[in-house]
Amino acid sequence: MKELTLQIKPVGNHCNLKCTYCYAAPFKSSKFKILKLDILDEIIKQAFSITDNLIISWHGGEPMMAGLDFYKNYMKIVKKYKKQNQTIINMIQTNATLINDDFAKFFKDNEFIVSVSLDGDEKSHNKNRLINHKLGSFNNVMNGVKILRKNGINPPVIATVTQSTYNDGIKNFEFFVKNGFKEIKYSPVYDSNNDNFSISSDLWSQYLINIFNKWLKLRDYEIKVREIDEILMWFAKKPMSLCANRGMCSKWISIDENGNFYPCEYLRSTNSYGNIKCNTLESIFYSENYKNFVEKINYLPNKCRNCKIFSICHNGCPATRINNRNEIHSQGVYVYCEQRKKLFDLIDKICN
Repeated sequence: MKELTLQIKPVGNHCNLKCTYCYAAPFKSSKFKILKLDILDEIIKQAFSITDNLIISWHGGEPMMAGLDFYKNYMKIVKKYKKQNQTIINMIQTNATLINDDFAKFFKDNEFIVSVSLDGDEKSHNKNRLINHKLGSFNNVMNGVKILRKNGINPPVIATVTQSTYNDGIKNFEFFVKNGFKEIKYSPVYDSNNDNFSISSDLWSQYLINIFNKWLKLRDYEIKVREIDEILMWFAKKPMSLCANRGMCSKWISIDENGNFYPCEYLRSTNSYGNIKCNTLESIFYSENYKNFVEKINYLPNKCRNCKIFSICHNGCPATRINNRNEIHSQGVYVYCEQRKKLFDLIDKICN
């Protein structure tokens, strides 16, 4: 296999924050548990046996709750199985509230790509990302960012956008730029646990168009906005980063704290590939469950068949496709289809 991405959730969906829009909360197990090292050892051993290019995405919940010793032991496991001609990329998505100098130094020394969840300025961030049901986490996150930067890491920021923060788009973009963030990624909420958060395609189109126009006026091309950059990369015929945009959903495996396999965190409720104790990583790709999943995600609606931007979209993430009854369904149409077309046409007009 040319490339394999494993999304490892070492504490499952457990988290030290109580974000109001969290989709993962219903899947959180009742007891806190950390992925056992012998299971992790077997996962890494098997991964390097089937690919020479391994990507590990550490996710949660909050993956740093596994503790620094867990990650130090993980690196020992990597050194045990990784051959000289093999590559590995480690990425971690964190709320940054648990960052300290030891963790930051470890990430720097081991070349982890650290992304921080931050929804904008203090007012916007604290609307939804809470330490408890009242106290916002903004100051804790910014302190974590400060420690990362002190140790030579300027993290990309991932900003979740909801109805409550929608009108603050430009203000929050300016906040990110002013505070030295060079990579900005946006994540609109769709069909959260509480649908009062969800952003429609029309609203999302205008949001990103506003960001694009503001980005253009800056003329600072060191600042990368993922949703803009993906389209620019397509024009430049370079590989894109988002798994759905690359059509790589079938090469992505999510693993929870119990060693269970799923296609990805967003699709675990309707899909399962088994468990590392009973199934090998390689066997997943020959299983009926895998074949059924690939068939579902490769569904091509009539709307996509002659679409000029299909290769930049692949009908979007299967977790945010909707059918003609406006229900989430993998064999539907990407909910932000029209948004992508509008942003593409705008950038195409300017570039050409």
